[in-house]
Amino acid sequence: MKNKVILFGAGFYGRQAYENLKEKYEILGFADNNPALAGTCLFGLTIVSADKIADCMGQDVDVIVCADAYEQMGRQLKNMGITDYYVMLDGHLYHNDPMETGRTRTCKRCVMNDSTDSMILFDEKGQCNYCTKAYDDIGRRYFPDEEGARRLEKLLKDIKENGRGKKYDCIMGISGGLDSSYLAYLGYRWGLRILAVHIDDGFDTEISRSNIQKLIAATGFDYEVIQPDAVQFNDLALAYMKAGVPNIAIPQDNVLFAFIYKRVREYGIKYFLSGNNFSLESILQKGNTYGAMDVDNIMAIHNKFGKEPVDQLEFLSGEQMKADKEELGIETPMPLDYIEYNRERAFKELKEFCGFEYYGRKHLENILTAFIQLYWFPRKFGVDKRTSHLSSMIVSGQMTREEALEELRQPMYDEQMMDEYIEIIKKKLKISDEEFEAIMKAPVHQHSEYIEVFGGGESEE
Repeated sequence: MKNKVILFGAGFYGRQAYENLKEKYEILGFADNNPALAGTCLFGLTIVSADKIADCMGQDVDVIVCADAYEQMGRQLKNMGITDYYVMLDGHLYHNDPMETGRTRTCKRCVMNDSTDSMILFDEKGQCNYCTKAYDDIGRRYFPDEEGARRLEKLLKDIKENGRGKKYDCIMGISGGLDSSYLAYLGYRWGLRILAVHIDDGFDTEISRSNIQKLIAATGFDYEVIQPDAVQFNDLALAYMKAGVPNIAIPQDNVLFAFIYKRVREYGIKYFLSGNNFSLESILQKGNTYGAMDVDNIMAIHNKFGKEPVDQLEFLSGEQMKADKEELGIETPMPLDYIEYNRERAFKELKEFCGFEYYGRKHLENILTAFIQLYWFPRKFGVDKRTSHLSSMIVSGQMTREEALEELRQPMYDEQMMDEYIEIIKKKLKISDEEFEAIMKAPVHQHSEYIEVFGGGESEE
């Protein structure tokens, strides 16, 4: 990097970068997209408008982007003709090198790559921002040690004390997958009174149904199943496929959260236990994805591509979720981060506890989810979700990089199984072979397009 730098971003990351770099480089000033900051000073240096960056450049000057929105800000720089720039986050420096454009790069420490992810960054060692942050988070988020035991003991005490006089101590979703099933098993061992909730969208696998039945029978937990209106839910799922967006599991996720928050209010439950965890999910690709709580986005896609009403489906917006959390004091702890959560050991313990059967890779407990993970993402977007899952296991020490690379060389799915799953999906969504092929060949879109461009449009016949 050159001796003189301009810091693009005058917020938290910009201030952090200044403190990290001020002794080593000559910092000429800051640039920012906030017009209110233009002409003001930070650390005695002038902040200029972002569109003035090119005027400040010279042969001996580099730009360092310092913000979470580094991908969008990188596009701004490229529009100015600046293709060689750096990004600095949490004290780590990454280089956007135009010489690397056009060839796929894979992280030298995990197995994340930039083939379909514009959010990935690489440092001078060839290590990516995903695993760099994950390793930084060990000890800040993941506590497989005595500190975790202390945190877990306090959490369980708080949950039980808050549950006194109530029907339940906490609530949690049960998918039939490993994470939620193992958390339910641990909750039983910890003596928690859990209300278990499952969404049956009509796409559960037989092994998933069996595993859930065994788990509920063994724990004795009260168990509620949400069955969204099949006609409306399937039409909305088809609308997402027609929209050509990455995350077509959003309707399933949102309906589940809406139901859980409804029960939280009804029973006065404070704790919503989450099976999300660092050990198997510390790395999740940011590109080609979208959050589940944007109801405006759901309705925009429905308005454009749906044929059925959605009045029988309950949704929960991000704004309402935030308001409910504040009003009801809802907390969403992740207890699996307070133990040494090992995938193989968890499967073994569940099998011994209730006869839980192995269902395959992560997220294969549901036919639609398996289709999304193994067929939709790779065929439509070129995304191999296995890289995130395997990289997470590298970080948590459950797999070596060489073992992960070998698994990536294996076929993504069993052809016969996927053919059967696709036939089930076509039958439930009432689409022909030709319609399915047309959807798979249609151009892809990002979710944001249906807010900015298509929101409020008429239904497509």
